[in-house]
Amino acid sequence: MEPIKIRTWIMWALILFGLGLLTDYYFLHLLFHEKNGAQKEAVIETTATPAEGADPKNPDDSFLGEKGDVNSEATPSSKDNFLESLQKCAPEVAAQAIGTPEALIEYLQKSVGIKTEDVSLENYHLTLTDGSKRRVHVITSDNTNSPTNKEIRFFKLDAEGYPERLQLKGDETVESLLAQGKVTRHEVKSQLELKDGSSVALEKHDNKVFELQYNNHGKLLSCRFKECHCP
Repeated sequence: MEPIKIRTWIMWALILFGLGLLTDYYFLHLLFHEKNGAQKEAVIETTATPAEGADPKNPDDSFLGEKGDVNSEATPSSKDNFLESLQKCAPEVAAQAIGTPEALIEYLQKSVGIKTEDVSLENYHLTLTDGSKRRVHVITSDNTNSPTNKEIRFFKLDAEGYPERLQLKGDETVESLLAQGKVTRHEVKSQLELKDGSSVALEKHDNKVFELQYNNHGKLLSCRFKECHCP
């Protein structure tokens, strides 16, 4: 047997070294990268897909100011740019020393005058003598506020605060439902058409302006409480 030459040893050492590098690259780079990619896809899929058995409860669309959480109470923003925005959209009105959304609505009603007022939705928050909560919703189906065009919906709130619609007999009135307890909050959504051709989309909570959009002949003033915008 001939002794193995040094050159042969070196060649095999280089071959083994190269195979080791390829193995390292395959396991630590390709496979590891694919594993990470699969984990990321799984995270994305988990995030995008609702958990199995999740509660699909969804409050009725007629709820105002609650947006899926009947226990949430909208609070005024600390930002107050009402007068500045009013001066941009309606300088002639701002000149009347009007400093609040409520004062704006009062001015428009008395000085400009209302041509039509359409109430599209009213919400009454009701507390019964036993402490349970109810909601009375009055929805107007068209632009007339005739009693025949109004739908009354009645809800109770479950232990988690979600509304459950109750079946009505058909002879109930808003007054008879409200008589079951004490009204703790009243919300109303309406559309005002003024005599000068301007208009106001208005949402009020307990006679306080929650949101308004005042269309002053093409200039739109939008406010939530006193935080406003006039483009």
